[in-house]
Amino acid sequence: MIHIHNGDVVAEAARRTGMSGEHVSFREALATGPVPRDVDIETRARFLSDAHQDHLLRVRNTLLSQERVLDEAMHQDEVVLWFEHDLFCLANLLKMLDRFGSHRRLTLVWCPEPLSSEDLVMRFDSRGAVTPAMIKIAREAWSAYTSPDPTALNRFIREEWRDFPFLRDGLTLHASRFPSTLNGLGVVEQRLLDIIGIGSGDFHYIFGRFDPAPPRLGFGDAEVMRVLQVLSSLAVPLLTMWEEPGTPPKAFFARTPAAENVLRGEVDYLAVNDPDYWLGGAHITKENIWRWDADRREIIASS
Repeated sequence: MIHIHNGDVVAEAARRTGMSGEHVSFREALATGPVPRDVDIETRARFLSDAHQDHLLRVRNTLLSQERVLDEAMHQDEVVLWFEHDLFCLANLLKMLDRFGSHRRLTLVWCPEPLSSEDLVMRFDSRGAVTPAMIKIAREAWSAYTSPDPTALNRFIREEWRDFPFLRDGLTLHASRFPSTLNGLGVVEQRLLDIIGIGSGDFHYIFGRFDPAPPRLGFGDAEVMRVLQVLSSLAVPLLTMWEEPGTPPKAFFARTPAAENVLRGEVDYLAVNDPDYWLGGAHITKENIWRWDADRREIIASS
């Protein structure tokens, strides 16, 4: 038996319970960066290394080692997947369901609350078998998530999926990261700018208010900091950033006049900064733009 956990903390806590089987962490972040269907390890390693200022060789070796573990997991008697109801977990779970859908015994702990060390044994004992219906839905959703045309996601936003709780909410949250029809900001950038407000805010304050309640994005502090740094380093920055020395140093952010214009809807974010980023399999560039229409609750092609 092998347990695949979305994170080191839960994996280590599960080991300490004495629960049978091998416990491994899935060390990926498929909710961020390029995830086209045929993405290779080198592309992912370069993105993760650049995004989090980590050594490329170490990241590449971690992903290669993980691939070997996942390949060997197909020979285990049972594969147990442990994930929570947030977008970060959902993207990784869809990948795992697509990969292990043909396994002879695939089970799942799919938890609406954050997993805690106190209830891991209970969660394990009540795990459920992944049904053929869930695998079929997951593979179709993964295909839409990794498609270069994100309008394939609209089907999953329109319909309710009884065999896959949180799928609709999670993919709606993903879709809302696309540039808004109102001002070009995705929900992540919009939320961060709203939190900072008029004046300035330190990173601890911003991160603590970024994702307080479900449905959640599930992003860690490193990913939130990465987005803040991007907004601060644009050709036309939406934030200013400065640090105060200390252990650890404190980072502060304030909105620029350009941000105020965008937030008022007077200027489109994509009109002043050429986009170049990935959301799943969709590469957003000035020649290749899709937008999130919140009123219609769908992704639309931008003319």
